[in-house]
Parts: sequence; C-alpha cells; structure tokens
Amino acid sequence: MKARYSKQSYLTYRHSGFTLLEVMVALAIFATAAIALTKVAMQYTQATSNAILRTKAQFVALNEVAVMEINQEWLQGTQSKQITQQSETWQIDKSAQSTMSPNVQRIEVQVSLFNAEAGKVESGITHLVFFNHKVES
Repeated sequence: MKARYSKQSYLTYRHSGFTLLEVMVALAIFATAAIALTKVAMQYTQATSNAILRTKAQFVALNEVAVMEINQEWLQGTQSKQITQQSETWQIDKSAQSTMSPNVQRIEVQVSLFNAEAGKVESGITHLVFFNHKVES
C-alpha cells in the first residue's frame, strides 16, 4: 500500500527546516556579535591592566616622598634613579623648585616604567607634586 500525501502536508513537511541561506545569515550575525564582545572584553582587560600599573606607580611615588620626608632630604636641582618595586622597574625623576619661603621647596616626582632590557624609559605613568620643608636643627 502506497502512502498518499496531500499537497498541504507535503508543503508543510518541505518548509519545516532552515535553508542554507538562513543558516549562513544567522552565523554571520553571531560572528559579528562575537567579534564585538571580544573587542569589548579586550578593552576592559587593557583598561584594568593600565589601572593596576597606575596604582603601582602611585605607590612608588608616595614611597619616594615618604623616604624623602623620613630622611629629611633637601633636594638640589634634579635627581633620577631606577628602582624595582611592585614587580616592575621604575624610573623616578625628581626636580626641586624654590618657593617664596626659603625653608619650603616644591618637589615634582615623575614615575615612569623603565624597560631594563632596552635600557630606556617606556612611558610616564604618574606625576606627583609635594612641598618639602627644611627642618631646622
């Protein structure tokens, strides 16, 4: 016995799946969304990494200020040095400027990331200004 299909059931059965074009369009939309999400995730990761680096540099600058205050250091002109802290190598550039008071000086501290392999400063990360006072003995 041969099964007979009506024209209605044949058309319903025939159109129940997706065509190749529909699948390709859906994949293209999914790929575009995936690329956009990947770019957002990469930007977030880079921003987080930069924030961590800036925070480390700020701690280095604050440590340098604290050492100057503890040692009652009076800076003449400019000074540069490289140190390793926070698992990074930093260059600290300090410059002193006189103020209206002879017992107070304005100190600018620039902390930069130092590339030890290349032997050069890569980029300035943070800049701090503080006022140093001379302790009279």
